[in-house]
Amino acid sequence: MSNVSLENHPKNDHVDPSATGKAAARRKIRPTYSCLNCHKRKVKCNRVKPCGACCLRGTPSECDYGTSKRDRQYIQQATLIDNLLRSCETLKQQLAEARQLANVSVPKAEEGSKLHQISLDRGRGWPSSDDDDLVEGVDVSLGDSEQPSWVRLAAKVFGEDLDGKGGRRTRVTLEFFIERLVDNFSPINVSGTIALREAKEMRILSPILSKAFEAASLTFAGQQYSNKALEVAGHVRYIKVLHLLQAALNDPEGNQSTEVLLVVLLSTIIEAFKQTSVTSIFRHQLGGLALMRARTPYRHRHGIERSLFVDLRLYWVTAALVNRQPTFLSSSEWLTVPWSGDGPSKDILQRLLDVAVHIPGYLAQIDDFQLALRESAVPTSELVRMQSAIRVRALQLQDMLQEWKHTYADTYEGGGPHEEPSFGSGRDRLNGEHSFPVFRYRDPSTMQITAATNLVYPDLLLATLMCYYWALNLVISATDTGLVGVLGLQERYQYACNICRSMKYYAETVPGCLVSRIMFVLRTAFDSFPDGMVEKESMSELFAYIGRRFAFPVFSNQCTSSSVRAEGK
Repeated sequence: MSNVSLENHPKNDHVDPSATGKAAARRKIRPTYSCLNCHKRKVKCNRVKPCGACCLRGTPSECDYGTSKRDRQYIQQATLIDNLLRSCETLKQQLAEARQLANVSVPKAEEGSKLHQISLDRGRGWPSSDDDDLVEGVDVSLGDSEQPSWVRLAAKVFGEDLDGKGGRRTRVTLEFFIERLVDNFSPINVSGTIALREAKEMRILSPILSKAFEAASLTFAGQQYSNKALEVAGHVRYIKVLHLLQAALNDPEGNQSTEVLLVVLLSTIIEAFKQTSVTSIFRHQLGGLALMRARTPYRHRHGIERSLFVDLRLYWVTAALVNRQPTFLSSSEWLTVPWSGDGPSKDILQRLLDVAVHIPGYLAQIDDFQLALRESAVPTSELVRMQSAIRVRALQLQDMLQEWKHTYADTYEGGGPHEEPSFGSGRDRLNGEHSFPVFRYRDPSTMQITAATNLVYPDLLLATLMCYYWALNLVISATDTGLVGVLGLQERYQYACNICRSMKYYAETVPGCLVSRIMFVLRTAFDSFPDGMVEKESMSELFAYIGRRFAFPVFSNQCTSSSVRAEGK
């Protein structure tokens, strides 16, 4: 082959700059800042670990980057700074819009924003009526005149615009309600609470989760202030959420996503206030359990997925108890995997729940025995065998509870509870209602009806633990099954009374709406007292008081959905 000389080609002293730029662009190797999954799927990545896209797909543990650890640190820092700057500008804009909406002048810089000085009422988490000057001068005709002005203003906004098309006023008001919802169900100063704070950030990329937050927050606000306009606005959104949720559940991939499980959680919160039916809360909890089982325990080892299982495990176990069927929660994988590796170890509450997960299978044994009793074809020898197996299992479970108490509760660092006299007169210091109802019981020594002393605890955790310990013992030794209980009648009576004597401390200490944690124990104690007893009448007053104080209809309905009785299914 002969070499071709340059003279054979036309000379061009002027190089095309566009061609040179294209060639350089082809030669340039750009670093990949997105995570490997997003880069492969060609989707937008927010470049944090785990990134938002991987969280929405429910695979945060698979979020990884091809760059070095040092490079990723720089990327994350730059992204975080950028996000913080944008968030700061957004908050400034929302604050200005809120002031404009409320007809409030901008305060001096050294005085700070009054909106950030609004104190939260202990039971409700809302501004008090003293903050009406925030919306002074606004003509609002919709709503109860005794409600704070900002509530009447919000009712007017949503009364005129139920579908959220009103623009800035609607968005600012919604953000305010969502923040109050999160403050009440996920308090910052309480560990192991509902992971709504993390979920609130995820809603930006999820239309169904965003709509669920709106529905829950409006329903919450409407119930807290008995405002029908806000309740209707929440109901409109809730209907849309249910349609979107049904479509997601029918999707083989979507029904295992984290956002769907979060929507089920928010729907359960909505039903606690709406009470669509007697079993509505329970059905949502069963749906959440079904989603949890399909996701497997390995999906709940890190991040918000872990919080959805570990922090809410008390509620999941309660639903399994009410269902009275063997549960996957008692399997070895679910008892170990979410706590494996370098993650946090089990605390005293989780140790108690390790015992509780075995009780639903025991309740199923009782139901099978009751069914066999009604069938004449079952031989007597088989009935005797079933009854013997039930009693052995009951003794095993009670031994497990006793071991937990001796190992953890009796050696609690803060000490045990002590007694204080109850007072039945005066007004409640927090909300002006009548004081906490006195629990009345019949003194076993004198058989006279008297006021019980209250149990006071070193902290809220021990109060929760002991109430659940007594309630689980009551469930195991239930006498309405026709079987001989492992606890004597006097012990059962004392355990139920102990739960009631703990409620004053609990109700006055628990922040926000975490009072929902005692639904199961209160209903269990209520079911243990026969009808017509003074103790049951006192409990009815207690249910009504908590329902009024926390604006929680589920307590006003005596927490029927938390009953473990067989006939309550």
